[in-house]
Amino acid sequence: MTAPASCPFCGSPAAPGDSVCRVCGAALGQGGATALLTLPPGTSLQGGQYVLDRVLGQGGFGITYDARDTRLGMRVAVKELFVDGSTRRGLNVVPPLSQGAEVFAATRRGFLEEAQVLARFGDPSIVRVLNYFEEHGTAYLVMEFLEGETLGEAIVKRGPLPPLVAAQVADSVAHALEVVHAAGLLHRDIKPDNIFLHRTGRIVLIDFGSVRAFDSGKTVSHTRLVTPGYAPLEQYSSAAKFGPYTDLYALGATLFHALTGQMPPAATDLSLGTPLPPLPAATPSNLREAVLSCMAPRIEQRPQSAQALRRILRGEGGAKVAPAPAPPPRVQPQPVRPVPVPPAPVPSPQSGGKASGGKADREMQKRLRELAKQAQREAKRQTRRPPPPAPVPLPPPLPLPPSPVPQRDGTLGRRMVVLAATLLGALAGGALVFQTPEWQVLPSPEVSVLAGAGAGAVAGLVLGLLLWWALPVVLPVFAAGVVYGVSQNLGYRPPTVIAASVAAIVASLILMRLIRRI
Repeated sequence: MTAPASCPFCGSPAAPGDSVCRVCGAALGQGGATALLTLPPGTSLQGGQYVLDRVLGQGGFGITYDARDTRLGMRVAVKELFVDGSTRRGLNVVPPLSQGAEVFAATRRGFLEEAQVLARFGDPSIVRVLNYFEEHGTAYLVMEFLEGETLGEAIVKRGPLPPLVAAQVADSVAHALEVVHAAGLLHRDIKPDNIFLHRTGRIVLIDFGSVRAFDSGKTVSHTRLVTPGYAPLEQYSSAAKFGPYTDLYALGATLFHALTGQMPPAATDLSLGTPLPPLPAATPSNLREAVLSCMAPRIEQRPQSAQALRRILRGEGGAKVAPAPAPPPRVQPQPVRPVPVPPAPVPSPQSGGKASGGKADREMQKRLRELAKQAQREAKRQTRRPPPPAPVPLPPPLPLPPSPVPQRDGTLGRRMVVLAATLLGALAGGALVFQTPEWQVLPSPEVSVLAGAGAGAVAGLVLGLLLWWALPVVLPVFAAGVVYGVSQNLGYRPPTVIAASVAAIVASLILMRLIRRI
């Protein structure tokens, strides 16, 4: 293997045949991008307090190393902030061109702020943070070293988890999310590879490299982070209403994978009607309800908090979950092949080392059997509890009184106008005949007066109906004309006359509205 002409880390000249740099000790083999981007074994940080041994994993946000704390004499995991696209100049990190120095500086500040929050948790279900600092132009996070395997690795090795063990995982991770959400943070990347099964039996939530703050019920902007099969619909958008239900969807999808051995369909496919494969028949009803409610496509149909999910897991039924919409028409599902967990090139960045060999597998299987027995004992204790009192039926509600039929607006006003016009027409017709000089010489003067009154009433009725329908036009014109004439006679100037006419039109419209509402 031919060595490069210079060291890719410190830039020092390298002689032919050198396998390591004589200045910085970096490996000079052409092993690919990983060998050029990760820090070489033996690199020391914080003035020699931490010495790196090997790479444990590399993800989109950083590289995790197996390291030694020389002061405390203990094994630790060190995570280096190293976003996709970054390079090195010597040991220093050079941010990608797509970010630039300012954006990377903000990312580094956020990384350290989140490290401070994680350091305050101190919960056994969350990976413990021991230290954090800046060096080589980036930031570092020192965590406890975990021995065991991830949930994803356990599924690949031994297949689906027993339902009672899956319930233990569900409750432990829900408790971890309860702590994280109480701090105003979202994990955003719950999946089998980010749940660690410690050899002592601890179930630990790891890899907080994607954590972000959230404001419940409000639309906020986040960098898109989508892990198909585990990410809910809102994570496909860079601006959406994120909340605890976002992480709970991913936890439900993770539990589905643990119970069935199959990666669930993507949330986009489920929203378009792709059926979810059935859970095993042996799945307890409370665990089944927890998985299906968490994986609801709509936000309001999921548990709204980790506490609500834990109530479902305990069988208390305390979650506020909206009823699901009517399912799409049934179609004959195609046979689903088991989808194994996609093997990562390296272990999860947050995870620690793994016990290797048959002895570690036997220890893990023994611990899983102990978890199953513990869950069975807990289930028996749950069954011994007295059942809740039967609900008392409520009396049927009293019938509501019939609602009165609303009267049509303007009926009374129209009748009054038509009646007034009819009476005026009758009086006018009778008076007209009465004022005729020849009325006394008619054969029947009284009959003639009545006939005139009748004709006037008919004419008044017709005119009243016409007036009612023409009122919106006639009344404003009439009012404007009267005011215009009076204003002219009083000698007002044209602007005053026009203003008074407009005011008369407005007043007539208001009056007409009042008349029609009677």
